[in-house]
Amino acid sequence: MKNIILSMVAKISRMEVDAKQLTAQVEAQSLLLSAVFLTVGKNGGPQEAIESVNKAINSVLDSADDVLKSDATLLFEQFQALIEITRLIDKADPELDAEALNALNGVRPDSEI
Repeated sequence: MKNIILSMVAKISRMEVDAKQLTAQVEAQSLLLSAVFLTVGKNGGPQEAIESVNKAINSVLDSADDVLKSDATLLFEQFQALIEITRLIDKADPELDAEALNALNGVRPDSEI
């Protein structure tokens, strides 16, 4: 897993500053999917997958290379954001909120027209 993280961080390092954010998001999603598949294969739980990715990123953060550290930090932040979004989605109500959708689209109920 450490080699995967190093490979991803090296790829991120070669990108322009503007592209790093998008690249980090894609790589974090890739990490998440890889970790989930590995964990499911080992009959583990999602928390084990998250811990595995966190350990791999932390091992890169412990390295002496400052460029790797800054890119790994960006990758870590994106990964944590994905985890937080996943947790929020898991807690969300599965029913569609028509009023919230209408508010997003600027549609007012008939009684307000």
